Amino acid sequence: MRVVIALAVIAGVGRRIWLERAELAAYNLRPAPSWLAASGAAYLVGLSSCAAFWWMAMRDRGARPRWPRTFAAYFAGHLGKYVPGKGLVVVIRAGMMRDSGVGAATAAITCVHETVLMMATGSLVALAILLAIDVPYRGYLLVSAGALTAGFGFLAIPPIATHLGRLATKPFGDVMGAESHASRWSTVLIGAAMIAVGWIVMGLSLGAVLIALDELSPVGDQFGVAGAVGLLTAVVALATVGGFVSMLPGGFGLREWILVETLAPVLGSDGVAVAAAAAVVLRVVWILAEGA
Repeated sequence: MRVVIALAVIAGVGRRIWLERAELAAYNLRPAPSWLAASGAAYLVGLSSCAAFWWMAMRDRGARPRWPRTFAAYFAGHLGKYVPGKGLVVVIRAGMMRDSGVGAATAAITCVHETVLMMATGSLVALAILLAIDVPYRGYLLVSAGALTAGFGFLAIPPIATHLGRLATKPFGDVMGAESHASRWSTVLIGAAMIAVGWIVMGLSLGAVLIALDELSPVGDQFGVAGAVGLLTAVVALATVGGFVSMLPGGFGLREWILVETLAPVLGSDGVAVAAAAAVVLRVVWILAEGA
């Protein structure tokens, strides 16, 4: 079974990199490698906040997962999103945590809770930033961010997450050990705060790509340093959450479209081309970072 999963992940990731390679061939890019490395590092640091919440959520349920194993399983699971269906993400993470004595139900339910909280926090962060800065299509973006915040936020609150966890494990009976996710408000609130910071760091990842392409100046000139960080964070959050909602492998297509549509208007006359190139480069950098 592990061999089949590994082959599926390799095929999914390989196909995605090959398609992105074809996209990159259309642009005459000479990005600075050091800034691309910085972008990948920022992405991993940002995601680590989500992995930390997953670790805390499993501990809420009485498990005692080890930090190294938790992070390895978390990032390995991310590669599963490039396989159609997204369900492989949970399978990979739960399977890897089993070696650490974490029950399959505990690992799976907390994994889902982490994903929902990540999306809820990303939507909320984008909403807060868009309320503070004026950007093109602001009205549409505010409505989208508000709807996503309400939907994912409802699913992420402890009573709902606990109830959904019990419903999910009930059909399995003794096979799953009748486990349920006993969510705590304190853990969710601390996790949301950490993940919010993580989204900002992932916004910096996009900023590093724009620096690598020598295209960050237009954003900084219009919004200043703080405004530019906020805009890039909102763009990354909306694009990632939108891609997740699409249920496409890795959110491919929709994530790039959202990023281009929100970023292009502030990048000058060549904004569409620059934003499209940045979207493709960012995708490749994130895939390589996850694989590493």
